[in-house]
Amino acid sequence: MPGFRLLLLWVSLSLSALAACTRPAPAPARTELAFYHWQTTLDLNATEQAWLDTLAVRRLYVKFFDVDWDDSRRQPTPQAVLQRGVTPPGADIVPTIFLTNRTFQQLPAAEIPQLASRIATKIAELWPGLQPTEIQLDCDWTATTRAAYFSFLQQLRTVLPAATRLSATIRLHQYRYPHQTGVPPVDRGMLMCYNMGDLADPAETNSILNLARTRPYLATATTYPLPLDLALPLFRWGVLFREGRMIKLINGLTATDLPPPAFTPCTDTTTTCFRARTPTYLQGYYLYQGDEIRLEAVPPATLHAAAQLLRQVPPGGRRYLSFYHLDSAMLAPFTYPDVATCLKLLEP
Repeated sequence: MPGFRLLLLWVSLSLSALAACTRPAPAPARTELAFYHWQTTLDLNATEQAWLDTLAVRRLYVKFFDVDWDDSRRQPTPQAVLQRGVTPPGADIVPTIFLTNRTFQQLPAAEIPQLASRIATKIAELWPGLQPTEIQLDCDWTATTRAAYFSFLQQLRTVLPAATRLSATIRLHQYRYPHQTGVPPVDRGMLMCYNMGDLADPAETNSILNLARTRPYLATATTYPLPLDLALPLFRWGVLFREGRMIKLINGLTATDLPPPAFTPCTDTTTTCFRARTPTYLQGYYLYQGDEIRLEAVPPATLHAAAQLLRQVPPGGRRYLSFYHLDSAMLAPFTYPDVATCLKLLEP
């Protein structure tokens, strides 16, 4: 009975189509919290482990080493190499490599494959048996180094296991203007929502997280060609100026490190600034009389405002909201809810 069989086939197809139309769409993947670990020794103390446990953080972007150009050897050289202590149990470790821009300014094109191979080998040597699902590269490339850096990323992919994903950090201007800056040939990006101010400008109020400078980059939703994770800052520093010129960063500095009578608040600026009244030492640095230190930090309210701004970034493919960085001293001004609230503020 051909007609009956055709009728059954039509009914079956119709029911399948109806089921497909009424089947609920899969829920989008939940964004998880993550941390960067940027210290030379990976050996978490009880406070740092508590942050991971309380916030249910599994992923750690661990800096394995820096790569900088060595003028004397005329080649790129690893620096600040990771020393491993007690590894956080169950952590998803993402080896992260910081490469200076001048490395790609100096590196001959013919030596790019060798650099990629050496970096892959160094990662394996530092953590035998680690099979990372992702490796992240951190380089603030420019128009003059883009070709070399992108070529390096392509070469690195060829010497890594096929299952290992590559990600790269993306600055706000690179996110806003991908056609001008280029898009790195990687699987994912990490949008860094910090360090966008003018560090060397004495009038800068906060170069770590300047919301006025951030807003224009996020004013309209931009569809970036890569899925993007997000990063926010949990650190502070002092910017040392001498005769109006920035000469040094002193990490972790607070007002309690600048007590009277050696230091006095600046009264001729709108920034949080202290001036050395006499020559003195500060955490091993020698200061001259008149040296000024601008203190920069990220209060929780500013952190939350930045998270709200990041809602403008389309969430497609986002997996992680990461914080820089996991250090008990840097985390001291914050509470667990301060950080967890940032994740809630990203929700539509």
